[in-house]
Amino acid sequence: MSISAIRAIEKFRILELKGLSGYIARNGPLSAVPEESTSRGVRLANPFLPHRNPKTGRWAPPKYSLRRQAELIKKAKETNCLHLLPPGPKLHKPEVMAEILRSRTAAAAASSKAGEIPKQLEHLAFQVDWVGKFEVKEKPEAEQHVPLYAGKKRMFKGHKWERTMDRRLNHRAMLLRDMDKRVRRFKAYHRKKKPNPLKPAKRVSSKLPF
Repeated sequence: MSISAIRAIEKFRILELKGLSGYIARNGPLSAVPEESTSRGVRLANPFLPHRNPKTGRWAPPKYSLRRQAELIKKAKETNCLHLLPPGPKLHKPEVMAEILRSRTAAAAASSKAGEIPKQLEHLAFQVDWVGKFEVKEKPEAEQHVPLYAGKKRMFKGHKWERTMDRRLNHRAMLLRDMDKRVRRFKAYHRKKKPNPLKPAKRVSSKLPF
C-alpha cells in the first residue's frame, strides 16, 4: 500500500468538503432530499458527473476527467477504500454499494485485516450522499458487437487513393489491353517521319503567290 495512493484519496475527500461552499455559490443549493431516502450522510455534489446550473440552464462538465477518475479508482482499490469514491462512468453503483456494505460489516473487517482502510483515512471515512444520479446505458446484445461498416455498401469517406482506386485500376487495365497495338502505332509513326537518305528529297510546293 503506497503512501501516494493514501494521500490521493485523502486529498480528494478534503477538496470535495472544502469545495461545497464554492459549488453552492456557483450553481445554487443542492437538490432536495427525496422523501423515501433514509440516509443521514453529508450531501456533496458528485464530481464524477456533469451538473446543470439552475440559474443559467447550462451543463457543467465533470470536475474529474475519465482519466483522473480511473487513476483515483486504481488508488482506492490499492488502499481498500473504494467505497469512499462516488459512482461514475468508471465506477458503477452496484460496485460502490458492495464496497460500502463490505466496509460497514464489522465481521468482515475483523476476519481480515487486509480489508481495513488505512488509519490516515479513518477520519474521512464518514458517510457521504453524492448528489447526482448515474445511469448505466445498457445496449441491446444485437448492437454490442456490430462492426462500423455493417450493412453499408462502401466506406464513409476513406483516403483519396482508396476512393480513386477503382477508376485507376480500370484505366490501367484498358491501357494494358491495347498496349501492343499502341506500341506498333507509335513505332510506325516515327518510322514514317524519319528521313531516308537513299530516297530523293521531295520538293515541297509553296502556297505563296511569289
